[in-house]
Amino acid sequence: MPRRFLACAPALLRVLGVVAIGTAVSGCGGAGIEGTAVAAKDWGTPATSGMPTPPRPPNPGAATDATRIDAGSPVDPETYHDAKETDSSPAAPTIGFHFTTPSGNIRCSTPKEPTVLLCEVTDHTYPSAAKPADAKEPCQWFPDYAMITDEGVAAGVCLPRPLVTRGSKVLPYGSSIRMGDFGCLSTEGGLLCANDISGHGYQLSREALRTF
Repeated sequence: MPRRFLACAPALLRVLGVVAIGTAVSGCGGAGIEGTAVAAKDWGTPATSGMPTPPRPPNPGAATDATRIDAGSPVDPETYHDAKETDSSPAAPTIGFHFTTPSGNIRCSTPKEPTVLLCEVTDHTYPSAAKPADAKEPCQWFPDYAMITDEGVAAGVCLPRPLVTRGSKVLPYGSSIRMGDFGCLSTEGGLLCANDISGHGYQLSREALRTF
């Protein structure tokens, strides 16, 4: 979705001023997932009605997770710009970073300036995030998206259109990719991603969504 992603990138960046990010996941194994909506002023009324939740400190294991990511075999992130609008369309250059896990079950994208990392888990056994009752249009709820910013993490995102691309380059198992303040490690057990500024991140797999 090269052109569509280009058009959305500025709006996604403006989102950071009004994002409401809270504790989207409690514990491991996906139990207790709650939706956290994202909205920008030019998309209409924000989809959350309360005051933004203050960022929570990373858990004691965050440093260990960051070390694991840094220990991966680094790839050149500049080779991870191409993506497809659909599975059958040809790959084309974009201004963001995009990659897919070897299983094809997890896909991730960033805008031009990687201040937001969005990942989608296509097939999973944990519950999808529920759309907030006070979400206002225009709002397309993506229950299987997980998001990291420099303020925290969220499961479930409200956006005007899908922003995680398809048909992106595979990040091999054992490899790590750096995108601005974000780092991700691809393993056979799932995908581990973290933000260097906040120390927050998540581990995604078919069986669980773990946040820290």
